[in-house]
Amino acid sequence: MPLRLEGVHRVGIVDDVKADAEALGRLFEDFDMQALIMPRPRPRATAEEYLSSLPPLDVLVCDHQLRNSWTVAFTGAELAARANSRPHKLPAIVMSSHVGTHEASSIHRWRADIPAVVPKQADDEEVLDAVRYALEEAAGRWSRERSRFRTPIEVLAVHPAGEAPYAEVLVSGWSLTQVAQLPLLRFEEDTGISADALLPGTWLRGEVNCYAPRAEDLCFARISQAPQLSEEIHAL
Repeated sequence: MPLRLEGVHRVGIVDDVKADAEALGRLFEDFDMQALIMPRPRPRATAEEYLSSLPPLDVLVCDHQLRNSWTVAFTGAELAARANSRPHKLPAIVMSSHVGTHEASSIHRWRADIPAVVPKQADDEEVLDAVRYALEEAAGRWSRERSRFRTPIEVLAVHPAGEAPYAEVLVSGWSLTQVAQLPLLRFEEDTGISADALLPGTWLRGEVNCYAPRAEDLCFARISQAPQLSEEIHAL
C-alpha cells in the first residue's frame, strides 16, 4: 500500500511537547503534506472550545497526555473523539506513549469515537495507515473490527475508584464468558444516570464492536438501560 495519502493537504498536530510535534510534522512533510503545529490552548479551555478555534484542516493528530506543560481540561483522546463527532467531523487519531499500559484506560472512555490509537514510537507506515483509516471511517467505511452492533450487556461488578472507574461486564454479542470493562464515565455520559446507581446484575444495552479480537479493543457507545431481559434475548 502506498504511504502517500490522497486528498490530505493540511495536518494539524496537537502536542504539548514542541520537539515531539516538530518531529511528527517532519514525517508528514516528507510525504508532501503541510504540517501545522496547533497553538497552546487558553487555560482551562474545553475540547469543544479548542476545536472551534482551529484553522481548516484535513486531519488532526493528537498526543493523549496534554497536561505535562499545558493547563487544559481535556486529554488528546477526548479532543480526537470530539473532532471525529458532529458537528466537527474532522478525522482525528491519537498518539500515545501509554499504549499497552494501565494509563491507556483513560483513552478507553473515548475509544468508540477514535478510529485509531498508535504508539508514539510507531514507524511512518503505522502512523500513515492510522490516518488513512481515520479518513475511511469518516467516509462511512468502517472495518469489521470497528463496526458496532446493538447488544445486551450484563453488569458483573462495579469499580468506582481510581482515575478511570469501570464496570466488569459481559457483552452478549461478543462473548458469554470473557469479561470486559465498561468505562463508568461513558455510562454516565450516555445514560445521564450516576454510576452510584449501577449495581451488579443490572442489564444494559449498547452499541459494541462485537468482532473486536480482544477485550481491550471493545468500544462502547449509546449505552442505555435495558428493558426486560427476555425482550433483549428475543431480539438477538
